[in-house]
Amino acid sequence: MLHHLRDFLSVPAGRGHRFPAARVAAGLLIPLLVLILLDRTDLTMCAIFGSLTGVFGRSEPHWRRLRHQTHSGALMCLTVAAGVSMSLAGRSDWEVVAAATLIAGVISIAADYLRVRPAGPFTYIFAFTATADAPFYGSVGEAALAAGGGALTAILLGIAGRLHARRHTPAVPRTPAPPPMWPAILRHSGRYITAVAAAGSLAVLVGTGHSYWAMLAACAPIAAADAARTRLRAVHFLLGTYAGVLLSALLLQPDWTPVQLAILLTLLQFAGEVYVIRHYALAMVFLTPVALLMTGFLSSQPVGELTLDRAVETTIGAAVAVVVVLLTTRRPAGSPRPETAGRTAITAGPEANRR
Repeated sequence: MLHHLRDFLSVPAGRGHRFPAARVAAGLLIPLLVLILLDRTDLTMCAIFGSLTGVFGRSEPHWRRLRHQTHSGALMCLTVAAGVSMSLAGRSDWEVVAAATLIAGVISIAADYLRVRPAGPFTYIFAFTATADAPFYGSVGEAALAAGGGALTAILLGIAGRLHARRHTPAVPRTPAPPPMWPAILRHSGRYITAVAAAGSLAVLVGTGHSYWAMLAACAPIAAADAARTRLRAVHFLLGTYAGVLLSALLLQPDWTPVQLAILLTLLQFAGEVYVIRHYALAMVFLTPVALLMTGFLSSQPVGELTLDRAVETTIGAAVAVVVVLLTTRRPAGSPRPETAGRTAITAGPEANRR
């Protein structure tokens, strides 16, 4: 317990994280400013999710990053279009939960097969469920175009560094990728399906009105490699989200102009990206307000109700994720005990493979 506490209170150095975080933040800000200038703030949420393509392959070589971001950007545009379609059709909460469960399983398989990082369907489920929950009055084509513009911006920023790297960095020989481990891929997909379905169903029954947050909270810890890391990831996610909810309550008080809100979201995204590999809880302190504030372009909701719903549904989702992984993870004979295996996971953990 003491070593877990020490690990939680320690934050590795930030060298090497600021420039990639700035690149992700720039990929968020540019599409938002373009849409604000075009007076199409109704498309900002779609553009934000498209810009999140920049979080994939952050530390990979440029050509591999380009390939993975292209795959991820295409998946992101598809999930945004699917979510907007659900919103326009006025689908019920139960239908959204069912669709999110299916998408979680399919994209988990696709992401693992394509070996994109961050692993798992978390970002895509976020895009689908948030757009399905938000009011939208445009067309699916406009939403897909906004998401595509955000994704394209992120991809161009991701490959732009190659112009410098080709002059200063020696070529790295490509190693053939190992064949996919289908039993592990399917087992991991099954965890996501079970966790998303259970968390979403419980949230609908509780009736908070934002069941997608529970489904997101169920996805986040499952990206960990084993049960010990899942518990640590869940603790980080919970504590970071609770602190982020308090920060959100403060940031939701002012009446931000669209430009001010775009800059605020960019700064929060930058801070979250700086910490996401180094300390997941600190990252969630900044990324939680991004999730809550992005709806400020579209509508306003009571601050107290919004933040309380987020805290309650996060607890539901994280608890479901831990239970699912504990029931589906076996510790091989001779492997380290969980308290030993998870010692360094709390700072590096599953996010060590993120970029």
